Amino acid sequence: MFFLVLGSLRTRLWQYAGVLVVVVMSSALVTTLATVLDRVHQVSAEGGAEKAAGSLLGLVGGTSGLTAWLLVVNTMSLVVQQRRREIGALRTIGATPRQLRLEIVGESLVISLAGAAAGAGIGLATAGPTLAWLIRNGILEPGPTGGPSLPGFTAGVLGTTCIAVLAAWAATNGPMRISPIAALREAEVERRAMPTGRAVGALVMLGLAWASWDWYGRRSGPHEAINGTMALCLLLILSAWLLLPLLVRPIAALSAVPGRLLSRYSGTLAAANSAAATRRVAAMAGPVLIAAGLSAILLCGNSVSQHTDSRPAVVSASTRTTEPAAPETANERAAKETRQHQAPADTRQERNAVGLRILMVPLITFSAIGILNTLLLATRRRRQEFATLRLTGSTRGQLLRMLGWESAAVVLSGLSTATAVVSVSLAGLASRLSLPTPDLLTLLPWGPLAQVALGCAALGLLGVLVPGLLVLRVHPSQVARAD
Repeated sequence: MFFLVLGSLRTRLWQYAGVLVVVVMSSALVTTLATVLDRVHQVSAEGGAEKAAGSLLGLVGGTSGLTAWLLVVNTMSLVVQQRRREIGALRTIGATPRQLRLEIVGESLVISLAGAAAGAGIGLATAGPTLAWLIRNGILEPGPTGGPSLPGFTAGVLGTTCIAVLAAWAATNGPMRISPIAALREAEVERRAMPTGRAVGALVMLGLAWASWDWYGRRSGPHEAINGTMALCLLLILSAWLLLPLLVRPIAALSAVPGRLLSRYSGTLAAANSAAATRRVAAMAGPVLIAAGLSAILLCGNSVSQHTDSRPAVVSASTRTTEPAAPETANERAAKETRQHQAPADTRQERNAVGLRILMVPLITFSAIGILNTLLLATRRRRQEFATLRLTGSTRGQLLRMLGWESAAVVLSGLSTATAVVSVSLAGLASRLSLPTPDLLTLLPWGPLAQVALGCAALGLLGVLVPGLLVLRVHPSQVARAD
């Protein structure tokens, strides 16, 4: 079985290239964070610095780490989904589900172990500079120094490898449970857009979202309301990601209307492709949803947090000026009180800005790689389809326009779902803070939000058109002969 796995990997390295990159980056991030926490724990006597490091690990690991793992799961699911025809054919000639599952899981194990080990080495090398930067910017207290960490290396390798292997195991359940003939039929025409496991997982996430929102609602304070909103949005994003196979069909149908009107052949063909392959569209829209949703809620949460930090200074100053005293004494007292409140608020805002950069840099990096990798994998796999269309008379320009309209459906599906999730979360935050909706809208960072949306749209367009151009450069007869 080991040599079979290695031989299979040699023939499809291009499929796992994106998985390898994401695994390396995920392992590097987790190793860096775990190493920082371990080094702080070794020198921390009172636990203050360790608490700050643990908070940092929770924030960054809960967003960027989760993003990386979701991208690994998304890519592994797409790889297995594209092998349904192969799975059905092998089962028809006598291969057992156990043999095929062990082969696919073995491939993911080899790839993830190699990538996780390389990423853990990178994480150990970058942990020292990261720790020095955190101390220099006031996030951590001075004292900890860089160095090797066995717990950090173990966390990076085992955590990322387990996620990749579990994703491959879960992705093989569907094709293995049905008959070989049904597997071959579903490789050509999808019968069920929503697997049962994803539906159950979505319901569980919705239940957890309600429980977390209720738990934070029992605690008073604006920062607790913001934390509750972040937790709610994160769980709703996970639920929406699981429900994407159901959500993309109506969204893709609406987004296909301009294509049908402006480009009769290419737009109609793009609409038919999107409607017939909802799982593929959902897999391609998943990274867009994760990137846009997490980026938007982090930006909005930071903006509202800065507003809540600046409000007490104004209220305190106005309250102190009403005390009976001489005019000059009252003004001096108000100015002193304002400075006393403003200094901690400025410090918190500076730390929030640094923390936001720490969160956004790996998040944007992982999201960009995930979007490009998923779209590249999905588009390159359709070489035979493009060759058939060209042999029947379609031109390269028509196929490129078709890919453009398909990418528009993918991006709109991800962005509209992310917008709905973030809007629900912000509506709940406004109710918790007793803040009117128009006032909340004025606090949101519309410029950075527009940049996030445009960045996701640009990545989606590049991720479809660039591999499409490369595939269409090959003559259709060569594609057919190679396949």
